[in-house]
Amino acid sequence: MKIVQVATGLITIPPNGWGAVERIIWEYTTNLQLLDVDVEIRNWNDVVKEPGMLAHVHMANTAIDMCNKDIPYIYSLHDHHAEWYGKDSGVYKNNLEAIKGSVISICHSKHIIDYFDGTDKLFYLPHGVNTDFFNPSLTTTIDHSLLMIANNGLAGDCTIDRKGFRWGIEAAQRLNLPITIAGPENNHAFFEGHKDLLEYEKLTLKLTNPTDDETLKLYQEHTLFLAPSFLEYGHPNLSILEAMSCGLPIIGTSNVTLPGMYNLPENTTQAVVTGIQTVCNKYGAMRNEQLIKRQDHSWLQVCKILKKFYDAVSIVNQKWTAEDTTNAYLNAYYGF
Repeated sequence: MKIVQVATGLITIPPNGWGAVERIIWEYTTNLQLLDVDVEIRNWNDVVKEPGMLAHVHMANTAIDMCNKDIPYIYSLHDHHAEWYGKDSGVYKNNLEAIKGSVISICHSKHIIDYFDGTDKLFYLPHGVNTDFFNPSLTTTIDHSLLMIANNGLAGDCTIDRKGFRWGIEAAQRLNLPITIAGPENNHAFFEGHKDLLEYEKLTLKLTNPTDDETLKLYQEHTLFLAPSFLEYGHPNLSILEAMSCGLPIIGTSNVTLPGMYNLPENTTQAVVTGIQTVCNKYGAMRNEQLIKRQDHSWLQVCKILKKFYDAVSIVNQKWTAEDTTNAYLNAYYGF
């Protein structure tokens, strides 16, 4: 079976800086090739129906186009706007249509499976991290510093604090800790709408769309990672996994258990303060847990699971019902 990863057409692959979906496509492709899967990346317009070919698409409109062209596909759902706008929205309905037309679909947070309750074709697959690149610093320090790396905003409004910058900065201020916030340039628009946050003298902004090397340096120069987001479609998301791989204990929100992570009970400044204090008291043990278990979350391990998805639906020349998909999944994973 031939697997074609379909590029989004928005950012180059591989990205050197921001571009989460594009990074996922690249990591899928390179790690699946290590597992002897016949896989390549193509642009949307270059995907045509071929015998024994399965497209893997990452955008709802691309998926619907594949369905209209009778090209069998797997759909990866990344669009948090489907939850933000609600089940009556066009975004939700387009994503549901994309799922229903797929052979099998994948989401990256377990709660999304229940949210898309109109289909039985959606299954969970975690994100991974390049553990060869995102390495811990060889030196450690007891002088704690906080780091946030994120693309803030929601639904075209850059001032919506989806990533919790305010909670992080206010917590840093209460504890008199330095904090760095990094990410793409459009984060400047967030701070234009929240200028009071810029008054904290120990705040450093690096909103220059940092390269991979610059991002790695940020992880290695800080000791604690904050990720108090109120809406994510990846649990854990990529930056949390990168921080974990670099040995930074994490204070954030996630619906999965991750080595060295303190899961916030609520998204408030005080909860972040308590989380930082708790992690500092257990810092050595939490960091050691990350260093021991970091390889368990590599992209290669994730792609071993993804390969099972492909193997489960290796017969692509048929119309896949929800029952067919579920049975194939159960057979692949449990031998039913």
